Amino acid sequence: MFSGLNYIFGCHPYSNISFVSSVGTKSKKITYGNNRADFRFIAGGVVPGVLLLKPDFLENKEDWPFLWAENECVIDTGAAYILLSLAANELVSTK
Repeated sequence: MFSGLNYIFGCHPYSNISFVSSVGTKSKKITYGNNRADFRFIAGGVVPGVLLLKPDFLENKEDWPFLWAENECVIDTGAAYILLSLAANELVSTK
């Protein structure tokens, strides 16, 4: 679980970009949101992150929001992130 959070927060092989907007020292600043015609920023949005393109190229473009598979903020990913964060908080909290 902690490894999963570390990956989301930017500890992954591709770069040090956090996949949660506004979380971490370097996070996603351009996302693919409701209005796809502009360079939108969604605070707290979680993006899918790194894609593996054929044959084996990693890609995570930070400056182009129209690649929806890399930069789209979706509700179910945000909900999963919240549950993962709450579980980690519960494990590290002292009672």
